[in-house]
Amino acid sequence: MDTVTHALLPVIVTAVVLRDRRPEWLLGRGGLVIIGIAGALPDLLSPHLSIDSRLNSWSHGLPFWLLLSAVLLLLCAVVRQRWNWQLALCASAAYGLHLFCDGISGGINLLYPYRNMIWGDYWVPPIYWIPLDIICVLICYWIFRLRPLWQMRGKQKAAARRDADDGRNR
Repeated sequence: MDTVTHALLPVIVTAVVLRDRRPEWLLGRGGLVIIGIAGALPDLLSPHLSIDSRLNSWSHGLPFWLLLSAVLLLLCAVVRQRWNWQLALCASAAYGLHLFCDGISGGINLLYPYRNMIWGDYWVPPIYWIPLDIICVLICYWIFRLRPLWQMRGKQKAAARRDADDGRNR
């Protein structure tokens, strides 16, 4: 899959899971941006244009994911005011989701660089990758732009109706 999908998919999942309860750690500190960057991080750390280069990428294996997760949790202990365990877990999960998505779209070398253990296949063929990017962009536009706008308009209409009803009842 493409980097756009890898960045937006964990943001979409986080927004859907949390729905309207947006905790301070998520929005107050740019949490969704951090989660999106974490989702794209394997491709940003080790860009690749072929399946062979992905299979030989140190950033697309479980050892680096485990190391990154440990560093993120260590950040929770060191920088408590700016980093917390919920955001660390979401960022780690976003990285893991990237690995899973690459696994179902060509495969990954799970234990690279220590050992070769290839998992996955083209269960999601490359022809669907750009449409998935477009779908993710549209879903993000819906979640973060259209839905809040429509909710605000609905509240304004409800308030206007209440005001009109109050005016008639006087």
